[in-house]
Amino acid sequence: MANERKTQIIKAAAKRFARHGLTKTTLDEIARDLRIGKASIYHYFESKEELFYDTIDWEVSRFISEIKFIFNDEAIDLRERFAAYFLLKENIYTDFKLIYDLLILLLRDDTFEREKTILTKLLKLEEDILKLVFSSLFSSRIESVNPALPSFFVYSSWGLLFGKRIGNIVKPDKPSVTKDLLLKSIDLILE
Repeated sequence: MANERKTQIIKAAAKRFARHGLTKTTLDEIARDLRIGKASIYHYFESKEELFYDTIDWEVSRFISEIKFIFNDEAIDLRERFAAYFLLKENIYTDFKLIYDLLILLLRDDTFEREKTILTKLLKLEEDILKLVFSSLFSSRIESVNPALPSFFVYSSWGLLFGKRIGNIVKPDKPSVTKDLLLKSIDLILE
C-alpha cells in the first residue's frame, strides 16, 4: 500500500512538473490532485525537490522499460525494432516531457549534479541495452561488435530528436531525414 501511494504521488507530480516545471508546481496542487493532505506527501518525500528528482528517475525507468520492450519484441524484425526505438525518442516531448526538459537543461549547461547523475544513468542504461542487442546480432559472426557502435546509436538517436525539432522550425514542410539515415545504417549492419 505504501509503495502504491508513493507511485500515485509520483504520477500526479509528473503531470504537474511536466506542465508547469519545478518552480511553478506546488505540493499543495499535487496533494489537491490526489485529494490528500500535503502532509501525506511529506511522509514519502522530504521536499518538493526530492519528489521532483524521484519523479524524473521514475520517468527514466519507464523510458528504459519501453526500450527494453521494443528490443525484446521478437514478433518484429530488428530493423523495425530500431524504427520503433527512434520513434520513441521522436515522441519524447509528449510522452516523457521531464526527460526532454532535462536534456534541454543539459544543452544549456544549466543542470545540477543530481540532474546530470540521472541523465548519466539514462544514457548508460540505454547503451547497455544496445550493447546486448548488437552482441546478440554479432554473436554468430566472426567479427566482434565495435565498442563505439552502441554509443553511436544512443547519441545519434538523441540527435534525431533535436534535429527533427530544429528542422520543423526551419523547414516545417520538409520531413527530417535523420531517422532514415539511422535506419540505413542499421540496414548496412544487418547485411
